[in-house]
Amino acid sequence: MKRSTAIIVTIITTLACGLPSMILLCLGAFAMLGTQMPEVMAENPGSTTEEVMFGAGILICFGAVLLVIPLLVGVFSFQMSKPEDPGMNEFVPPNF
Repeated sequence: MKRSTAIIVTIITTLACGLPSMILLCLGAFAMLGTQMPEVMAENPGSTTEEVMFGAGILICFGAVLLVIPLLVGVFSFQMSKPEDPGMNEFVPPNF
């Protein structure tokens, strides 16, 4: 795999997985913060604090899994990428 292909794959996975993971993490954090505010919980009397915390935990777990995917793709794609071949105009020092 060429280095430019590795960069493109990393950017695509960052946009496809990294940004949604940040949104899920923020939603989970907001849900956890909402359980600590009585006026927020009073707006929806049908749900308990435990149910909201469980849902927030699921959002945070999915967000963390999605956040790891672009990191792993970036690391493995750059490790598998071949270095660029030196051009014809580059100076190669002689071996002694």
